[in-house]
Amino acid sequence: MAAALGLVLATVSVAAGCGGTAEAFALPGAPAVSLADADLGLWPGETMAFEVKLGGLQVGEAALAVGEPGDYQGKRAITVRSKIGTTGAVRLVRPVDDEATTVIEVGTGAPLHLQSHVLMNGQETFTTATFTPGKALVEVRRTGAPTPAPYAFTFDDLPTHDAHSAMADLRGWRPAPGATRTVWLVGGRRLWRIDLTYVGIEQLGTAQGNRAASRLHGIGYRVHPDRKVDDRRPPRHFTVWMSDDADRVPLRVTALTELGEVQIDLADYQRP
Repeated sequence: MAAALGLVLATVSVAAGCGGTAEAFALPGAPAVSLADADLGLWPGETMAFEVKLGGLQVGEAALAVGEPGDYQGKRAITVRSKIGTTGAVRLVRPVDDEATTVIEVGTGAPLHLQSHVLMNGQETFTTATFTPGKALVEVRRTGAPTPAPYAFTFDDLPTHDAHSAMADLRGWRPAPGATRTVWLVGGRRLWRIDLTYVGIEQLGTAQGNRAASRLHGIGYRVHPDRKVDDRRPPRHFTVWMSDDADRVPLRVTALTELGEVQIDLADYQRP
């Protein structure tokens, strides 16, 4: 189950940002920001909660919270925090907790800093990433390791994201059916290429009733630091449904893993 959750985090976090109850924190004071400001794709103070199922059985919970805008190293920025973890009987066998916080620049939607903590089967991993134009510097420290392990990724002029900033970016993507795009995603010490296709609008049955939803199909490829696909790893297929309204909330994400289909459903959404 831990492996399946890891795959979900790596491939579908682009859409759901998951990564319980998450509480975002505020940066030092700055002027207020709205979604319309630079089409950021985030509402200050909004929260999302998700249920994670495998084979129709709930195996985990996830949550996301957006903080208030403020100043980060002289830039206008906002924070996004997420949590994902196993629940119930699965947790007794495979305890997993993953928390991540990203600082995102308001004017560009680009990630500036990422900090995450993963607890899996008693093993802790702490990750930090610093993003600058065309580059991401990552440090990973595991329980018992004497020093952090450094990783560096370069992207030239390609837009680069972490899970949270990619989710925000996709909320503002409203193309014609059949349109495609590629997202480069830094996930800890790994780099992913996510190829997305916009399918169109359809009705989706949810616990809250039928909803009009924008459907996207995605394929996630693990890639080497030179951005060439790692042929030793199979691609991961997933589908995302986002509400076709002003909120553009991820309603459902499904992903194929070696253990079966994982489904993530929106359980609650709040916005000030």
